[in-house]
Amino acid sequence: MPSTVAPFRDRIVDLRARGVECRAIHQILRDECGFGGAYQSVYRFVRRLEPRTPAAVVRVETAPGEEAQVDFGYAGLMHDPRSGTRRKAWAFVMTLSFSRYSYVEFVFDQEVATWLRCHRRAFEWFGGVPHRVVVDNLKAAIVKAVLYDPVVQRAYRECAEHYGFLISPCRPRTPEHKGKVEQGVHYVARNFLAGRAWRDIVEANERVLVWCIETAGRRIHGTTKEPPLARFDEIEQTTLPPAPAHSRSVRITRMRKSSIASKNRNTSG
Repeated sequence: MPSTVAPFRDRIVDLRARGVECRAIHQILRDECGFGGAYQSVYRFVRRLEPRTPAAVVRVETAPGEEAQVDFGYAGLMHDPRSGTRRKAWAFVMTLSFSRYSYVEFVFDQEVATWLRCHRRAFEWFGGVPHRVVVDNLKAAIVKAVLYDPVVQRAYRECAEHYGFLISPCRPRTPEHKGKVEQGVHYVARNFLAGRAWRDIVEANERVLVWCIETAGRRIHGTTKEPPLARFDEIEQTTLPPAPAHSRSVRITRMRKSSIASKNRNTSG
């Protein structure tokens, strides 16, 4: 019997060529083509198109609350409502290493103030601060500056002292030290961004927080075999020391899809 996915083969091939992952393809087919089939049908179809051999990977696991990994990844062009132009945007991603629960924010620069503000908002999102923050991708300008620029080093060190976390730069050529957030950046690109266009960076930032909960948070993680949000809520959240009460910050609360979908959606921030 022909696959119910077969009529959409060309669309799927195009999306896969752009790096879109299977879960996002399933949603795009539902939204654009009225596809009513199951995700597993799409997954099996893609696997037949792209047979693969599993690679051996070394995993380094950490205790709850012990570590977060942070990275910047290119997010393509987004509309800037302030300038009225499309600009290069970056995805700041912080992932808790135990639960794999993530905070994502899109920004237009990698300046020191942006780097520190994203850390603050991530800690507010998690409701606490991990013991150690692993700095990942050296291709991102601000991350490289953390390692080599004394001014940025000092600002980031003061941030770490204020919040009570240790800075742990990732060693070169040691992918086992940084795979969690690196995969998280790729996942944002393949699932949240791929095949979709947002009105502007404001809408993208509103939607991605819902995505962090409803999609990334509730999926069955390939390594832990559990939903990241469940591991966070049930185990890791209580192990995170709270951020300093006197922090000058903006509170970011969890938002459910229903509240974001309304025209009056707003994020305290």
